[in-house]
Amino acid sequence: MPRPGELTRGRANRTIRTPGGRRVVHRRKIYNASGKCSLTGKKMQLPKEAKHRKTSRSSRSAKRPNRPYGGYATPSAVRRGIIRKAREQ
Repeated sequence: MPRPGELTRGRANRTIRTPGGRRVVHRRKIYNASGKCSLTGKKMQLPKEAKHRKTSRSSRSAKRPNRPYGGYATPSAVRRGIIRKAREQ
């Protein structure tokens, strides 16, 4: 959960209409944005340690996939890049 100073009324509080017709205020939790591939823009499939504020407690190597360009590009983007380079030669 973010610091209380970051939970301004516009970001944290949402007015929800219930099935009974009443309006109630729901307070939502804001988590870190999950990783995004810099080449394709797709959502990254990161290890559990990289999500939900566990980042400060875990090591840097635990937050990234253990492969080339891990944490920077998705496996499909890396695969396409390798194939493209091999075909150029």
